[in-house]
Amino acid sequence: MTKRKILLLICICVISFVLPGCRRSKKPHILLITIDTLRRDRLGCYGYSLNTSPFIDQLASEGVLFKHAVTPLPLTSPSHASILTSLHPLTHQVMHNSAVLNPEIETLAEALKDKSYYTIGAVAVKHLSGKYNFSQGFDSFSDHWDPGIKDWKGVAKHFVGKWQRVAKSVNISLIEQVENYLDKHFNKPLFIWVHYFDPHYPYIDREDIVLSRKKKQWIQYDKEVRYTDNYIKKLYRFLEKKGLTDKLITCITADHGEQLGEHGFGAQHVDFYSETTFVPLIFHGFKIPQNKIVEELVSTMDIGVTLLKLANLNYKKPVDGIPILKLGGKLAAIRNREQLIVEDLRRVRSLQLISFPYSYILNFDFFYKSWFFTGKSILREGRFKRIPNNWVTVKYFDEKDCYELRMTFPYAYTYGKGMNFAVLRFEIEKNNGVYVGFKLNVSKWLEPFYINDETKSVTVFFPVTAADQLTAFIGFKKGAKFANLEYAFLPRKEFLGYTQSTKEIESKEIYGELQTLRKFKSSDELYDLDSDIEMIKDLFKSKKQIAEAVAAEGNRQIYELLDHYLRKIKEIMGRSKPERALTEKEKEMLKSLGYF
Repeated sequence: MTKRKILLLICICVISFVLPGCRRSKKPHILLITIDTLRRDRLGCYGYSLNTSPFIDQLASEGVLFKHAVTPLPLTSPSHASILTSLHPLTHQVMHNSAVLNPEIETLAEALKDKSYYTIGAVAVKHLSGKYNFSQGFDSFSDHWDPGIKDWKGVAKHFVGKWQRVAKSVNISLIEQVENYLDKHFNKPLFIWVHYFDPHYPYIDREDIVLSRKKKQWIQYDKEVRYTDNYIKKLYRFLEKKGLTDKLITCITADHGEQLGEHGFGAQHVDFYSETTFVPLIFHGFKIPQNKIVEELVSTMDIGVTLLKLANLNYKKPVDGIPILKLGGKLAAIRNREQLIVEDLRRVRSLQLISFPYSYILNFDFFYKSWFFTGKSILREGRFKRIPNNWVTVKYFDEKDCYELRMTFPYAYTYGKGMNFAVLRFEIEKNNGVYVGFKLNVSKWLEPFYINDETKSVTVFFPVTAADQLTAFIGFKKGAKFANLEYAFLPRKEFLGYTQSTKEIESKEIYGELQTLRKFKSSDELYDLDSDIEMIKDLFKSKKQIAEAVAAEGNRQIYELLDHYLRKIKEIMGRSKPERALTEKEKEMLKSLGYF
C-alpha cells in the first residue's frame, strides 16, 4: 500500500470519529412522537380530506400504518404510562392525570438506557413531568419551559403557557438536547421521546394556516393538527441534517382522541367511544416495510415492547403488550386480541371490551346516590372477615386532635356486574366523636357520618363496582375505643333484602361527583365497528337478541381481563400495592383502640 493510500485511510478514520453524524451505531436510533388529543380520522393517511398532516402522511406512506389501534384509557397520564411501560393502566395503576408512575416499574427509557442508549425526553404538559416520575430512565429530560416563548399571536387563555408549551418551545429544548448528545455522547445509540400538546383544547386560531370553512371550533382543531405536523417535520429535518435518520426508527401515535360534537360532547375526551379510544399508530424508518396497512386490532400498550424488539431488546419483566413488528422490521403475525378499555373512574362508570368487530360497553347501574348505616348487626357472623393489617393506615389531624383509621380495599374484592356493597362492621366501647365515611379511587373525601353516643354496634354499607378501589375511614379522638373491626362484600340482590332495616343517608355530593357522564346510561351498549365505526347504532336497540348473546360472552371476558391485570400488579411490582409499615406510634394507637 502506498503512503498516499495509507494517509487517505487515516484521514477517513479521523473524519468518521470527529463527525458524529458519520459514525454508525450498531443499534438503531429511535424517535417516539406522542401527540396529545389527536384523532386518527383527522389525518390524511387515515382518510381525512383536509390537508392537516402532509408530513405525517408522507411517513405513513413510507412505513407501516396500523388502521385499528386503541388506547387502554383515553387520558394523558394513564395512556402515556402504558405507552412507556407496555402495561395496562390496571397494572401500572396510573389511573388519572397527575398520578405518579411507580418507580418500581421499568420504563422504555430505562430498558434502552440499560443497554447503552442515550435517552432524551421533552414533554409539553405538566402532568407528564419529572414530578410525576415520567422522567424515569432519561439522561436528559425537558419539562420546564419559558411561557414567554410564543408563536403566531401568542398564547391562548391562561391554560396555555402555564400548563402547556407550544410545539415551537418543545423543539427548541429538543434541539439543545440533541446538540449536547452529538457533542458528548454521539458514540451511543439515541432514543428520543417527544410529546406535543397543541391539538388539546384550548385551541389557538392559527390564521396563517388555511384549510377550509367549517365550524370555527373544529377548524381550529384541524389547524392545531397541521401546526403540530409542521413542527414534527422541522424536528425530523434537523435530525436528518445531523445525519441521525439513516438508522432511525420513528413511531408516531397519540394518547387519545377528541370529541368534536359526537355523543353530546365537544372539545373533550371524557368518554370512550371510537373518537376518543382509536388513535393513529405509524412506524417508519430503518428496515420498516413501506406502504403497509395493518387491519388487525392493536393497542398502544404494544408500542414500547415493539420498539425494544426492533432494537433486539426486551423489558426485564413480562408486560401486557406484544411486539407487533419483528426484529428486522417485518410484520409480526398478529391476531385480533380482546382489549379492555377503562376510563377516568372519577367520571365514567363503565368498562369497554373491544373484540373485533364488536365494541361492548358494560354500564354499571345508577349508584352512589346513597350509602347506608345501621346500628344493628344484620348479617350472620360467618359473612365477616378481619381486615388485614396491610390494608390499614392511620392519619392524624393535629388541628382537630383527631385520628382517622383508613382501610383500602383492593380492586379484586369488588367483582360483580353492577352495584355491590362493601360492608364495614365494628363495636364501639367508648365514643368521643366517632364518624365513618369513604372515598372511591381518586375522588375527594366525602362528608362523613357522625355516630351518636347511644350506638354500640355499627354496620355501614358502601356502594362499589368492579371498577372501584374503595377507601373507608373511621374517625375518632384519643381515648375512643372500638373492637371487632371486620368487613364483608354483598351482591346488590342480597343487599336489597336488608334495606328496610337500614337508614338511608342521601348525599347529592356523592351522586354529583361520581355519576356517569355517558348520557346517564345504565343499560349496556353494543356496536358493530365494521359497519358503524362512529358507534351510533346501539345493537341493543335494533338487534337485541344478538346483542344479549354477545354481551354474555363480553361480560365473561371483561372479568377475566380484570382478574388478569389485577393479578399482574403483584407479578410486576412484587406485591399487590405499595405498602407502608405502621409506625410504633400508630401501632400503640391501634392497640389502645382494641384493634390488635
